[in-house]
Amino acid sequence: MIEEDDHPQHPDERWLVSYADFITLLFALFVLLYALSNSSKAKEVAGMNSVAKAVGLRPSYGMGGGTRPGLAESPAKMVAPPQLAAIKAKVESAVAQYQNSGLSMTIDSRGLVISLSAAKFFASGQDDITPSQLPVLDAVIKTMSSLNNPFQIDGYTDSVPIINGRFRDNWDLSAARASSVLRYTLAHSTISPDHFAIAGYGPYHFVGDNLTEEGRALNRRVEIIVRPLNEDQQ
Repeated sequence: MIEEDDHPQHPDERWLVSYADFITLLFALFVLLYALSNSSKAKEVAGMNSVAKAVGLRPSYGMGGGTRPGLAESPAKMVAPPQLAAIKAKVESAVAQYQNSGLSMTIDSRGLVISLSAAKFFASGQDDITPSQLPVLDAVIKTMSSLNNPFQIDGYTDSVPIINGRFRDNWDLSAARASSVLRYTLAHSTISPDHFAIAGYGPYHFVGDNLTEEGRALNRRVEIIVRPLNEDQQ
C-alpha cells in the first residue's frame, strides 16, 4: 500500500520557491551595496570585478573601461620607498639641463614610472625615436645602468585609429615604440636583457580624456618602470 504525503505541495504554491530565491538574491545585493559604500575605492573596484566575473562579464581595468571615452583609473600613487625616491632624484638631476624634455616621473604601486611623451619622442604614427630626444633618453639610461632593479617598458597610444602601411593598429604601434626604447637601452648600456620586460597596451590604459587633444597627448606615451628591489636583492 502506497502511503501518501501528509502534506502534498499544491501546484499553486510552487511560486513560493522562486519568490524565496528572489528575496535571497535581493538581500545579498543590499548587503553587497552596503559593504561597497563602506569600503575604499580599491576594494570597491575589486568587489565590482568579482561580481562581474560571477555573472559572466569581463571585468574592466580599474573600472575605467577601454573603449568608453573618459578617464581610466591610474595605479594608486604611494609614499616613495627610499630606494625609488633616490633613483627619481638622480634622474631629475640628470635631465635637468634639458628644457621641455618631454619626460615626467611619478611613483605608484608599480614602482618609479618614467614617462616619455610620444609627442616629443616619436613622430606621429612612427616608432623611431626622435634624434633630438636621444640625449634625454641617454641621461635616463646612464642612471639606470648602475641599478640592479627589474625594469618594465610599456607603450600606450590614444584612441585615434592608426592609418599607415606599417602598423595594423594601435596595439602594434604601442608595442613597437616600447620595443624601440628597449633595444636602444640595451644597445647603449650594460644592463642585462633579463632585467627587462615590455608590453604594448594600445589605447586601452589611458590617463587622459581621449575626447580632447590634451588628453590624447597624455595617452601617447612610453613608460619605463623601475620596479623596487626586494630585501634579498638590496
